[in-house]
Amino acid sequence: MQTDDAASTSADADPVSQFFTGLAESGHVATFDRESTTLRFDIADGDNVDRWYVSVHDGRVAVTRQDRPADAIVRVERAHFAAMVAGRLNAQAALLRGLLTCEGSMAAVVTFQRCLPGPPGSTGRVAPICGETAMAQRRTP
Repeated sequence: MQTDDAASTSADADPVSQFFTGLAESGHVATFDRESTTLRFDIADGDNVDRWYVSVHDGRVAVTRQDRPADAIVRVERAHFAAMVAGRLNAQAALLRGLLTCEGSMAAVVTFQRCLPGPPGSTGRVAPICGETAMAQRRTP
């Protein structure tokens, strides 16, 4: 039997719950300014499905655990979503590989991806590269 403290500790250690809790606590995400959309995340762990409902209105973000219609419904396994919120898996790559599916507005998913972290150690900025350098890297020796 788990005590409330043990249940709280296990929830705190869950990267998926931490991500959505952090998103809700921020209340405003600047990258969502001038954006309005709703997303529902159906995150599967075996037969268990956790639902997270994210509402964005001009940068203001609200997160609930409701099962309701949304502009986009994203379905993904918990392990894959945990990798996304840790920056180890890109959401677009997951979509292309079939690890993540979306029903509804792809624009909503692309909007949401902006709040996911980049790879560990990334600064979010890429150094400029000239055309000659890019072509040299494409050539085979």
